[in-house]
Amino acid sequence: MITPNIWNFSWQTLLAWTAAYAVWEPISYFLFPSIFRAKTTQEYYNPEKFPFSIVAFGDYIYSTFLLLVAQQVISVVAGPAAPQSWLQWLGRFAGFVGVQWAGDLTFWQIIQRVPLKNKYVDFFKRYGADVGIGAPIGDSLYGLAWFTLTQLIASGLPTWLQVTLITLFMFVTLVVSY
Repeated sequence: MITPNIWNFSWQTLLAWTAAYAVWEPISYFLFPSIFRAKTTQEYYNPEKFPFSIVAFGDYIYSTFLLLVAQQVISVVAGPAAPQSWLQWLGRFAGFVGVQWAGDLTFWQIIQRVPLKNKYVDFFKRYGADVGIGAPIGDSLYGLAWFTLTQLIASGLPTWLQVTLITLFMFVTLVVSY
């Protein structure tokens, strides 16, 4: 059995998810622009165009929304029991990917039609057109790393250290975005 069960909502899971994000987001912030060369990807990770705080908190809010929806779907489909093997864990991750793809494609449909004119809406209209299907694929890979790290943190890092990672991340985000 793989415990704790990060596929069910709990404050422990949300804390581990956020601590994993505090580690993963800075890594991905520097890694992704060197891997993904699309013009809008380069723009998104350019602090002169988008402050790190906007990227970091936007990614966290959107992904956490998808996590919360996926946890409910997975609980209904797979039940509340913890996965018995890594294969079952990956099956639950596949459930997250289904929710994530539905969310990404729905977001793209909405963002194309929203009449609001601002920097955020304009950017994501251009990003979707520029990156296309690569966006949900990249989000799935990003999610796999994040979920794996969440499981490791939930399984082995003391609560105080999880909170410390989150607090440090918030402080560094403030410093680099000021």
